[in-house]
Amino acid sequence: MVSPGKFLLMCLLSLLGTVSVALAHPVNVNSDGVAINGYDTVAYHRMEEAIPGSEEYSTDWNGATWWFSRAEHLELFTQNPEAYAPRYNGHCANGISDGHKVPGNPEIYRIIDGDLYLFFSQWGRLQWQFNQTEQIELADRKWLRFQRELGYLRE
Repeated sequence: MVSPGKFLLMCLLSLLGTVSVALAHPVNVNSDGVAINGYDTVAYHRMEEAIPGSEEYSTDWNGATWWFSRAEHLELFTQNPEAYAPRYNGHCANGISDGHKVPGNPEIYRIIDGDLYLFFSQWGRLQWQFNQTEQIELADRKWLRFQRELGYLRE
């Protein structure tokens, strides 16, 4: 049996591994290089819910592998990935606006003016209920800074 202390340490090390992958990569990917933990980014827009994708329907874009729940979603994404990809490459929108690059949770999200924003926690999501325009403007400025600092600014 694993002691509570060892279990907590294992959980912490697992989280640190996930965060280190996120910090080293422009897109929020898991340890297998799959964007937003394999969730179908088109489903947020078309079905208005978070739906896990499948390796069967996948494509590579922006340095990551993207999974989809159906062929139609794969086709839509392939035609116009920037219309469906989450803002800030799937990192937590609230974290970005606060100056921290942390992975977004694909089950905690908002669609604002047709754009998908992921959040690390419900608390972060709630922060964006108010002053959304200001939050987005702030996050956009800080995201540009992150891109420049890490050398993956797309022109």
